[in-house]
Amino acid sequence: MGIINYSNTEISLIKLFKNSKVFEFNNESYTVLNIGKPRSEKGECKTDIYILAKSASESKEFKISVKQHNADFLENKMRLERAIEIFGIQAPTIIKQSTLRIKKSFEDEMLINFERKGRTEPKCITLGWKFELLNRISGKKSGILILNKQQKIDVYAGTNIGPGKANSMVNDIKIKDSGIAEFILETDHNITQSANYYMSKLVKIDHYVVGKDIYFACKALNYRATSDKWDGDRSLAVYVDWKMQNNKLVGDLVFSNPLRVKGNQCGRNVQKILKSLKIDKDNFDDLKKYLS
Repeated sequence: MGIINYSNTEISLIKLFKNSKVFEFNNESYTVLNIGKPRSEKGECKTDIYILAKSASESKEFKISVKQHNADFLENKMRLERAIEIFGIQAPTIIKQSTLRIKKSFEDEMLINFERKGRTEPKCITLGWKFELLNRISGKKSGILILNKQQKIDVYAGTNIGPGKANSMVNDIKIKDSGIAEFILETDHNITQSANYYMSKLVKIDHYVVGKDIYFACKALNYRATSDKWDGDRSLAVYVDWKMQNNKLVGDLVFSNPLRVKGNQCGRNVQKILKSLKIDKDNFDDLKKYLS
């Protein structure tokens, strides 16, 4: 199966509505006045398609977030700034409470792998775990986010995004709150139906979230001794505080500072420790004598 390009779905929908010029919504006929993909100053807003349309009785905005039926990720490789945009100022508390509920899965983890383990390369040291939002459980370090209805709306609509994303550009015109989504459209990636069909499938986000679970997953960021690298300066929901104590290498799990500590800080710390012990990829097994 080929890789699905989600932007192609949005482009196809925009083209469909441009060509149709009119559509039906709630038994009213609307004429399209403006349509496009909102573009923010930095990063992505939540609205994938913005439509301004006019009926006999009103002008109406349709701010639509397009979701593929087979899409798992809501957010991946989350940074603290993005988490605050999604959850508000309670973001660190929400993430900390989530990871603590699955604390044992972190405590049971082998933090240093001398041999290959599943997808993890040999000669790896865990630096910490990234935080992701998904539509389903994913792996052992995953669970349901405990959110109220408004917090779920914030996740899907982008209620807390800053003005640079909220007031996005549509066809080179800045439109207030165009980046905050109001409707969800779940669809296949192939757009084969009429404009009326897709409008009939719109669901208001405040209705969509009722009974909807949102899941989190924590994915490992590892230092790889074979290449002396790790996969970027990722924000970590839980990180490992590696240090030497009484000539032993100790890794303490830190849950209290979610997404504020990043991969480069942890990776350089591990590099410094290995250098002090004169250990590299060629003699990595010598690290065993420094473990309890």
